[in-house]
Amino acid sequence: MRIGSFGIVFVVMIMLFIIGVGILALTNTSFEFGSYKTSQLTDWDTDTRTLVLFYTNFSPLAGILCTGYFLHTCSLPILRSAKNPEHNVRDLSWGYFLVFISYTLCGCMGYMGFIGYRFKDYYLTHTDPSLYGQIA
Repeated sequence: MRIGSFGIVFVVMIMLFIIGVGILALTNTSFEFGSYKTSQLTDWDTDTRTLVLFYTNFSPLAGILCTGYFLHTCSLPILRSAKNPEHNVRDLSWGYFLVFISYTLCGCMGYMGFIGYRFKDYYLTHTDPSLYGQIA
């Protein structure tokens, strides 16, 4: 087994973390649909969050999609060296379907999860300048 094959384990761990945070946020957060302006007026002390479905600033999403689809060029060398080339169409279809499901699931659950879940910030809670430089 090569060391590069452990990357799959870490990708699965990251996906499980994102899905877990999304499920946790769905259990304790009330979501409503609204505009970007409504989302900017969110009171972070309550459990109500506004989900923005359409937003004109799509450049971060475009960067993520370009990176993701850049990796799809790896499929051709894999298909060329397949053990059973007669199953290439089936295997490629399953691959694209599973990638679509993973992108959609991680995208939706990650969006809702990281908006709805309250992470504790251990490093930014102290605003007293006299505490800087001290080891806690």
